[in-house]
Amino acid sequence: MQQIGKQQLSILIIVFLIGSTPLFELGIKAKPDSWLAMTMAAVIGLLLTVIYVTVQKRAPEAGLGELYLIHFGKWLGGAVGLIYALWFAYESMRNVRDVGELTNMALLTVTPKWMIMLLILFVAAYTVSKGLEVFARVAQLLFPIAGISYLLIILLLFIAKLPDIHQLLPLMENGIGPVAKAAFPDLVSFPFGQMVIFLVYWKYLKEKQVLRKVTFWAQVGVSAFLIFMNMLVMSVLGLSLSEVTALPLLQAVQLIRLANFLERLDVIVTLLLYIGLYVKMTALYLAAVLTLKEVTGAAYRHLVWPVGVAIYAASFLEPNNTYHIWLGFDVTLKIVPLFQIVLPLLLLIVGVRKRYKKAAQQHSDAGQTG
Repeated sequence: MQQIGKQQLSILIIVFLIGSTPLFELGIKAKPDSWLAMTMAAVIGLLLTVIYVTVQKRAPEAGLGELYLIHFGKWLGGAVGLIYALWFAYESMRNVRDVGELTNMALLTVTPKWMIMLLILFVAAYTVSKGLEVFARVAQLLFPIAGISYLLIILLLFIAKLPDIHQLLPLMENGIGPVAKAAFPDLVSFPFGQMVIFLVYWKYLKEKQVLRKVTFWAQVGVSAFLIFMNMLVMSVLGLSLSEVTALPLLQAVQLIRLANFLERLDVIVTLLLYIGLYVKMTALYLAAVLTLKEVTGAAYRHLVWPVGVAIYAASFLEPNNTYHIWLGFDVTLKIVPLFQIVLPLLLLIVGVRKRYKKAAQQHSDAGQTG
């Protein structure tokens, strides 16, 4: 079985959760308090991770599909695992479509969308065919590139004196209601609730005794970064621009003008966009293949390309970008709490009941023996 180290797990969590998230001003329904909505969602996300880790600790060598088989039995557990595999593939498809739409809008306006999506999916499929260890090493290589790029953007924004803290005011002008509404379910579902995917990957960690510590510290760190980036973009653009701009971070970077020569840093944002979407797409694709393998017993190598073909074909089902965005934000984010909250809670509860029933049975047997 393939294995990854604790540093690789930490980097995977960070790069996966960051993804393309900082490029958008999430939680904008809360207006200037979007960063507070992000903070609330991050706290709920950490509580969800407590549930995920608790479930994983019961069977450290089991993946997500195997956990459902253990708790719910062959048929029901297998059906739930299959639904998860389909959900992972669907989420991967959304990232493939994002690459096609954003590339067409911002860079290659005359290149056929099908070609762009085919190329990025082929790269992801090749990575998945090599397995988790190779994907983890790719994430390690991309991590410093993304980190340096974000650091450069932050430094240049401050050097150009673009952030204005007054743009974050007034604080909770309409109370906590709008903040909570923006946080749940949308921000909890994306990105923080997506930590559920690591129920697929935790079984491959070599040092399982540090799973809880590594996971929580990585999630806390990346959550703080995402909240900071949300505040930074809002303080640069203000509410009016943040609400109407498709890619707020790109808009903020385009405002940088230093010494009459340092400008047009769009290429950095574009690089970050592709890194984020590639990592997220590949992680979800790989999770779909691994979960399908666990519930069907099929060979890994026989699943990689059929799943990839299904993802590519499904990326054409949405007629246009408007429909794609509507489906993602108004429909998908309202459904995914089933996978991120409801089913994991059932897993937690069923496991507790099974444990107590087993303990009661052992106690009864001991009494009869005595």
